Amino acid sequence: MALRDQLNFRPRFEQNTLPCEGDVGDFLILTPLPEGERDPRPQGSASVWFCVKGQTEGQPAVWARVQFDGVATCRAPVPTPPQNHLDLTRG
Repeated sequence: MALRDQLNFRPRFEQNTLPCEGDVGDFLILTPLPEGERDPRPQGSASVWFCVKGQTEGQPAVWARVQFDGVATCRAPVPTPPQNHLDLTRG
C-alpha cells in the first residue's frame, strides 16, 4: 500500500476533554501532547472517540472510546484478530 492510501485524521492536540457538541457518527482523536512532540508512553497517548448520541438542547453529546484489539509496527506481521466475536454467519 502506498503511503497516500492511508487515512489520517488530524488530532486535537493538548486536549483531554471531549466537546459538548457532536453529531452521531462523528470521529474525534484526542492527545494530551503538543503538536510535534514525541509520545514517551509505550502504548501511546492518543485516543479515538465516536459520537453515539448527538447533542440536544440542554444535553451534551455522548462519546464512546474506540478500543483496539491489537498493536503492531512495520517490523513484524500483524497479530491474528481475536476470534471471540459473535458468529454472524450462522442463522
